[in-house]
Amino acid sequence: MAGFNEKGQWDGHYEQNAEHIDWLCSYETLRKLVRDHLWNWPPPIPAILLLGTGLSTFAEDLYDSGFRLITVIDFAEEPARVHLQRTERPPRHGIKVFQRDVSDPEWPDVDELGLQYGMVVDKGLIDCLLTSPKGMAAASAAITNVWSRMTTPGVWLSVSHSPPRDRRDLYCLTAAAAEGSSSVYWHQLKVRRVRLPPLEYAAAFTAPGEETVEELAEEGDEGAAGGSPGEAGPGGGRGGGGASAGDGGDGLGVSGFADDVAYIYEMTK
Repeated sequence: MAGFNEKGQWDGHYEQNAEHIDWLCSYETLRKLVRDHLWNWPPPIPAILLLGTGLSTFAEDLYDSGFRLITVIDFAEEPARVHLQRTERPPRHGIKVFQRDVSDPEWPDVDELGLQYGMVVDKGLIDCLLTSPKGMAAASAAITNVWSRMTTPGVWLSVSHSPPRDRRDLYCLTAAAAEGSSSVYWHQLKVRRVRLPPLEYAAAFTAPGEETVEELAEEGDEGAAGGSPGEAGPGGGRGGGGASAGDGGDGLGVSGFADDVAYIYEMTK
């Protein structure tokens, strides 16, 4: 995963790959969860923040489904250019696109919109930030930045390759909270495990294979650490991860990585 935190890495990737590639679980799996939340949301429908969607049509699909306040942020130039192009033909004026690093504390162009976000979605954002030499600091900054721009209540769906024992304390910023340097608090944190089609299937078929989603219990075969599913505030861990978000390097959680599994962290502010 080295280099996934670097803009040049992604710019080079998109120069060589003009088609969208789904990392971790598919956007179709996420789309179902997003729609379930938004269709049951008390009026008005909240603004949506999509982080690092690459060349996917996720933003445009949501817009065409009737969700008209969408902000897209991507680190790389090509996705931002492509999304801007898509907002013009056909006109999708409710989609705003920005190229920026979500770990930067100041988002002046985004904040000028005057929006707070009730729904946030990312896929692999935290995993990529953790590949930096200062990955824990970058990931913690991104979590704080996103949290501060969410409504209460608000929901963040964040997909990771790593299981709860490597991520729960990080999403809750447990170590920072223990030092009194974080105000992030999640009213609830749920985890879903996505079973992906085996790599052999992807190599043999062009059509995407079926993904199955299951909710994880608080304690189970994934070794979840941190607060309970009902209360997941900072410092709520009962041992385990603590300041370390994982077993490898800067919190990558490489010991828990499996290429046929992804995890969806649903955090409610």
